[in-house]
Amino acid sequence: MRGATLAVAVLLSFAVAAAAGAEPLAGAQLFVRPDKGNCAACHQVSDPAAPKTRSDVGPRLEGARMRAIGRDRLRALLTDPMANNPDTLMPPFGRHRILDASEIDRVVDYLDALP
Repeated sequence: MRGATLAVAVLLSFAVAAAAGAEPLAGAQLFVRPDKGNCAACHQVSDPAAPKTRSDVGPRLEGARMRAIGRDRLRALLTDPMANNPDTLMPPFGRHRILDASEIDRVVDYLDALP
């Protein structure tokens, strides 16, 4: 229960900062934001600071694998994963305007920098 309370508090702090016109959200913040796709609902990451999830809907995202995929392909997958796999469950973050181009770039930066 403590973990869930902490996660809600972190998400609320991100929302308050965004509403106050603070600096653009970092890729790690976008990764966990429910209003920005909530990547953490389906993916685990190799980032020790990231919220721990038990989800196995999507693959685990690890730095070496993300770098092997490459920044351009990551950007394309985030923009419209259905272009590569029409049966994917992953939403088309760019095509549906869940994330704008600069937010997609920040998520790509985050994924590319994972340990």
